[in-house]
Amino acid sequence: MMRCCLRVAVLLMALIGSTLHAQAPAALTSVQRLKCTFTQRALGTWDKDAVPSVELTPAKLTMVFDAIDTQDGTANVIDVTAPDAGAPHITVRLLANNLHLMAMNISGSVYLTTVFADRDSSVGGTFKAVHTRHEFTPTRLTGWTSRPEQYYGQCQVEK
Repeated sequence: MMRCCLRVAVLLMALIGSTLHAQAPAALTSVQRLKCTFTQRALGTWDKDAVPSVELTPAKLTMVFDAIDTQDGTANVIDVTAPDAGAPHITVRLLANNLHLMAMNISGSVYLTTVFADRDSSVGGTFKAVHTRHEFTPTRLTGWTSRPEQYYGQCQVEK
């Protein structure tokens, strides 16, 4: 009976230890500033019969996340590409090896950026990232997000 309890205790300690490690990857736990550059975009839309389609295009989107606090779950954002767009409140969540930065605004749109810490893109604190914009307006507006968009690129840790 004692051996069985000891085995269970060792198993539980191993599981708890690996879970704690997975929840706090050292690469992103203390990051305070990220500069993200996205070079590819997928634009989603629907035709008049509600059939979805995707258009792939090059992109030039740069964002800086500043004052990132993974403990309090907050950050600020500057859209370098469109600096007058305003900086909504950012909710931050560090889960497993992913840092999620989410903005929701009163128009109903949601912007989500995920930085993948376990998939180091290169040396020097650069990580693969994806930025998604959930927004839709009946009329397409050039230069504005009016359809769902997903951007692909990298985020660089900055001092």
